[in-house]
Amino acid sequence: MTAARPLPPQFHGLQSFVAEWALATEADRLAKLTRSSIPELRAFYDAIFARAEEIKSYLNAFKLDAMPEDAATLFDLLLTFVETAHPIELNWTTTDIDDPFALERMTIGHFNVYPPS
Repeated sequence: MTAARPLPPQFHGLQSFVAEWALATEADRLAKLTRSSIPELRAFYDAIFARAEEIKSYLNAFKLDAMPEDAATLFDLLLTFVETAHPIELNWTTTDIDDPFALERMTIGHFNVYPPS
């Protein structure tokens, strides 16, 4: 069993969401979105939304490439919130969990907008 990723002390109340929702990659966040029910998304959304401004203010003190481990965990939690909020904000009744189009058929590609010279 691996140790839980830490959160800054003032955000300890969000610790129960870390293992499932503090996801470091875009692919993991998309998979979580498409495999979560609306009630699961709602519980996560409500918890983070209530503290989103406080989280943003806290994270603004750090450079993206020099965050302490606990701030990086909080950052991943906030990224997952941002990338999974639209079903709640757009009043979806379901997520792709019920869609017959398999996520495995999709890939997330990354490209360089500035190709090498």
